[in-house]
Amino acid sequence: MPAPRPALTRRRDGTVLPAAPHLSSLAVEPAAVAKAARKTRKRAKNKPDEETVTLNVVLSKRDRKRLRRRAEAYGWTAEEAAAHVVRAWADT
Repeated sequence: MPAPRPALTRRRDGTVLPAAPHLSSLAVEPAAVAKAARKTRKRAKNKPDEETVTLNVVLSKRDRKRLRRRAEAYGWTAEEAAAHVVRAWADT
């Protein structure tokens, strides 16, 4: 069996270089895999169920028109644009 090829990394300027030797190893320890599986099961067990929330937002007619025009410029519906705004706000 041939030796594994080194992994490659891409820099911000687009150049591709071999990764550091410790990153290019394809060896996997069975103990590490078992430990990761246990961690995943534990996290899944302790993770709370997701909850769906309905938001009702009252916008003036002028703001609805602005939202609709901006959404059309991006190729979205007004609802998709509003959802995007809420997601962006929630992430900050």
